[in-house]
Amino acid sequence: MLLLAGGLTLALVTKTGIILPAQMFLRDANGQIQSLLSSPFLQIRRLWESYVDLQNVKEENQVLKAQLAEMEDEITTYREALIENRRLKQLLEIKESNPWKSVVAHVVGTDIAPWRAVITIDAGKASGIAMDMPVLCQGGLLGRVIEPGMHYSKVMLLTDYHSRIAAIVQRNRARGILKGDGARGCILDYVKKGVDIQSGDIIITSGLDGIFPKGLLLGKVKLVGPGDKSDLFQYIGVEPTANIDQAEEVLVLVRPPLKQK
Repeated sequence: MLLLAGGLTLALVTKTGIILPAQMFLRDANGQIQSLLSSPFLQIRRLWESYVDLQNVKEENQVLKAQLAEMEDEITTYREALIENRRLKQLLEIKESNPWKSVVAHVVGTDIAPWRAVITIDAGKASGIAMDMPVLCQGGLLGRVIEPGMHYSKVMLLTDYHSRIAAIVQRNRARGILKGDGARGCILDYVKKGVDIQSGDIIITSGLDGIFPKGLLLGKVKLVGPGDKSDLFQYIGVEPTANIDQAEEVLVLVRPPLKQK
């Protein structure tokens, strides 16, 4: 009787009848087996979903990188336009302060020979440019035209060893000739010993050579020395104020026609 009572106590009653403990055990075992069998498939599915998500993130990153590169290109273009606009405004100020007619041109080439300081600009005779016309850039005088073509011209820079410009010291009006000295800049020659020349003195064109108008900025004195003992003149090193190595736009002063007598 006790065993029967215990068996009845362990049994579960449902709407359809009595479920024995053995049947519950089998059903639990079956559920565990199905869970074990389905577990690897669930892991594979999760791995696949993770892979798909990773691929989507990778594609999204590629799209974002492409968009970022495009934005950087646009920013670079805008920045270049802004910088060019500033340079052109500076040239415009020079143009407005000079009574001569002028032509804006771009630097399109440089002479690779180390003993020459020559650039090529994209303006020539078709724009009214002729031999020996002064060329300016930001900071002051850059040089003069030496080979005018129809649409392009070569310009000798004031640092070229063959360059010669009549100049004066702005402070005391001492006269000299500004000679090109290559990578070292320029030398103000033919200034006698004893003339007061100081570091930082401004050098401008004198206008006495008939090529450059008076008052164009050439450079600043950077070094003053006694020169050779046998020489009558002192050594004066000059640093050009023009942005020679980075000039991109220039202003060519078109010399007015000579008055006929």
